[in-house]
Amino acid sequence: MATRSDPLYMQLAASLRAKIEGGEYPPGSKLPSERMLMEIYDASRNTVRLGLQRLVAEGLVFASQGRAYMVHRQDVLVYNSSRSEDHNRRLAAGVDAWVQDIREQGRTPSQKIAVSIEKSDPNVARRLEIQPGDLVLVRRRLRFVDDQPWSSEDSYYPHELVKNTPIAEPADIPEGVIAYMASIGHTQTRYVDDVTAVMPNPKQAEELAVEAGIPLLVRTRVGYTDERPVRVTITAMPTDRNVLRYELGASKPNA
Repeated sequence: MATRSDPLYMQLAASLRAKIEGGEYPPGSKLPSERMLMEIYDASRNTVRLGLQRLVAEGLVFASQGRAYMVHRQDVLVYNSSRSEDHNRRLAAGVDAWVQDIREQGRTPSQKIAVSIEKSDPNVARRLEIQPGDLVLVRRRLRFVDDQPWSSEDSYYPHELVKNTPIAEPADIPEGVIAYMASIGHTQTRYVDDVTAVMPNPKQAEELAVEAGIPLLVRTRVGYTDERPVRVTITAMPTDRNVLRYELGASKPNA
């Protein structure tokens, strides 16, 4: 909380913060222009900009096109990472685990799938225990909620394992990729997740409609059979609209 002894820009930021938290400026709304704020607070343009930049750094607002400042939306959905490989749950629902999670939260999910054959980069090659430059099949999903871009998920498979299979087609697999791989002798028995936060690159910012100053939560999951790693999945989620959840310990009824 700012006091009268604080610099004017901090007092200005504190006043705007209180109005945002109090609902005067709700999520998705536009703040008064810099000129209007200069008049409201009897402040210089530099003071106004410093105050706004403080709110940007706190993740409360962002600068849109035309230098208007908007209040961040608080439209957060849960991605249950523990259940994303649950074959039984997918069979019961008849759809992708992510699709089911979003539907259970009262929203409408959809996704676009693209498939390509690429040379593995050092990061993917290391995780798949292959040589950099070895061929991998990549399934890329751009996921939408209520027709708005929400997250991306890129899965990499050793090409020789999945070539000439439905995994190489740009379409959903009814029983799920995990179950299909098990049916052809590649049963995944354990997973290793690495979770990091990074700022989006220009392609990600455009593809996912990421607002300025918002980082991505990136989960890299490696799926292993008893013999070897067979899949690397990299999921990128803007932090202002996603919660990554893990459930540990014994499951509970209706959890």
